[in-house]
Amino acid sequence: MASCEVPLFDSLSHPTITGDWFGRGIDASFETLATNLAAAGYARACAVGLAGHEGYGHATFAERCGAFPSLVPIAGVAPKLPPDIDVELDEVAGLGFPGIKIHPRLSGCSYGSPELAATLSAAAHRRLVVFLCTYFHAPTSTYPTADPLFELTRLLRGVPELRLVLVHGGAVDVLRWAQLACHSPNILIDISYTMMRYQGSSIDLDLKWLFQRLSVHTCFGTDHPEWGHAEVRNRFESLAQGADAESIQRIAGRNLAQILDVDWA
Repeated sequence: MASCEVPLFDSLSHPTITGDWFGRGIDASFETLATNLAAAGYARACAVGLAGHEGYGHATFAERCGAFPSLVPIAGVAPKLPPDIDVELDEVAGLGFPGIKIHPRLSGCSYGSPELAATLSAAAHRRLVVFLCTYFHAPTSTYPTADPLFELTRLLRGVPELRLVLVHGGAVDVLRWAQLACHSPNILIDISYTMMRYQGSSIDLDLKWLFQRLSVHTCFGTDHPEWGHAEVRNRFESLAQGADAESIQRIAGRNLAQILDVDWA
């Protein structure tokens, strides 16, 4: 089976309520996302909200997603302590979101914080899949001073039932983070952003290794509107060369559909 014949499930698209993207004049509307998906041959996409940005609100975001059958809504949540996080995730679950997105850097929250620990626990209790951003590179004033991978691993020991998507797969440390996933049945490595940002670097070899050796724990996405669906499809095709049909199907969408418990194609 050629990889171009496999239906694709985008793990990470960011439509926004305002339709703007951080004041950059980029079209992040729901309508454009749905149109681009269809034009580039994608079956579905996770529509992922960002808490506190571009007019995001759980109810409004869920309603907008509901108008487009190809979109799977993922709620944007900033980590909090109980009882606030319990109230918020009850609302999220009640609105039908299958998962939440946590962005520690934008939320000003470290991987070892009690707020993140409480949020992971509350999500696991409600069987919400957690999409956790693993891009932490920043100026020295805000760069982590402890290893985020080890800090997160400490938290995960308290929530072994948590279903987790490691968004961007640790970026330049993708192979390190993949080693955590390969021993953890409930964890997926998502290679959105990383597969596009680091083209031409040694990371290409790591990504090809995931396609050929760790497909059971890997998914991919566009990080729309940062990248377009057609160009990411082309990149997927390139990385998939040499992988078998089963591996390509897993990364193309089967793994993501299974962890979210949604239809794929």
